[in-house]
Amino acid sequence: MSWNRILAIARKEALELRRDPVLLRVVLILPVAMLLLFGYAVNFNLKHIPTAVWDRANDRIARALLQELEKDGRFDVTFRVGDEAELRRLIDRQQARVGLVLPPGILQKVRAGEEVRLRALIDGSDPTFAFQAQVGLQKAVGRLNARLLAARMLAGESGLPPLALEPELLYNPEGSTAAFMVPGIVGIIITQIAVILTGLAIVREKETRMLESLIATPVRPGELVTGKVLPYLVIAFADTLLVLWVGHVVFDVPMRGSRALLLALVFLFVLGSLAVGIAISARSRTQIQAIFGTLVYYLPSIFLSGLFFPIEGMPRALQLVTYLIPLRYFLAAARGIMLRGVGLEALLAPFALLAAFVAAALALATLSFRKRLL
Repeated sequence: MSWNRILAIARKEALELRRDPVLLRVVLILPVAMLLLFGYAVNFNLKHIPTAVWDRANDRIARALLQELEKDGRFDVTFRVGDEAELRRLIDRQQARVGLVLPPGILQKVRAGEEVRLRALIDGSDPTFAFQAQVGLQKAVGRLNARLLAARMLAGESGLPPLALEPELLYNPEGSTAAFMVPGIVGIIITQIAVILTGLAIVREKETRMLESLIATPVRPGELVTGKVLPYLVIAFADTLLVLWVGHVVFDVPMRGSRALLLALVFLFVLGSLAVGIAISARSRTQIQAIFGTLVYYLPSIFLSGLFFPIEGMPRALQLVTYLIPLRYFLAAARGIMLRGVGLEALLAPFALLAAFVAAALALATLSFRKRLL
């Protein structure tokens, strides 16, 4: 072996990297971005959980309990409702994740030494969220119980803690992880097939000079792009149906909502993801650039969409970034259809935002591809 020849080849590769500034920047930035995503997104200490309260007592102890809920910033009492139906409706629409029912006459029952049962309705579609929410509620009730018992001791009385929490998990009472994960796996599959494979498909034609040959034929640009992405559209739909069927048969994942609405949602998300793949491919000169470009899109989608880690546990700044992640809206709608069984009227916001993403992605893909052809 000759070290002179080895160093000459290494120098040549270094020059190739210098000629590809886009790839070099991505290689340097991506590890830092992944570290920041792991450091901030992987956080199970939930904060600012939107909470709805049906306060039928409206007395001193009820007000003290609400103060305890908001004391450490874990819960935000954002809704005061007049009945349980409205409470459940807010949780169905994901405007609230926790609902608390305070019975009438709490103060009188505590003075009489009776136990008061507080019902808590918790969105149980995410087992991790449900567990953390229960822990937070128990802590708040425990702190108030400690204050009430201390007051009794000062008065020379004793007894058991007067307040007892009765949590009720909605949508996923068994705490099944599979029920929560299957909609997320569908989103991952669509992102992988539609974005990553499509991003590589077109740039591969450019590297082999086949794209110029195709452009020289009577095939129009729109026909070319449609023909290139159509197989991935079929594959994405086939894989989606397969995963949903296996999840239902093997893991007993429920399908409480409209199947037609779910398929419409899948089509919308596939269309937008294909457009993202086309835009990445059109702006990439090599397959390596395309791979890193898809990773830049793919990794934040995994970490910041609520797929694995609750959004409520992320810092406020990062929570604002999650509004730019299309997978977030897909997951919100898919879990709403499959687990909560809600219809389009309760999912207008995620559907509208997903449609806006599709329109923007299609416009970007069209401009990028036309610019590349010119």
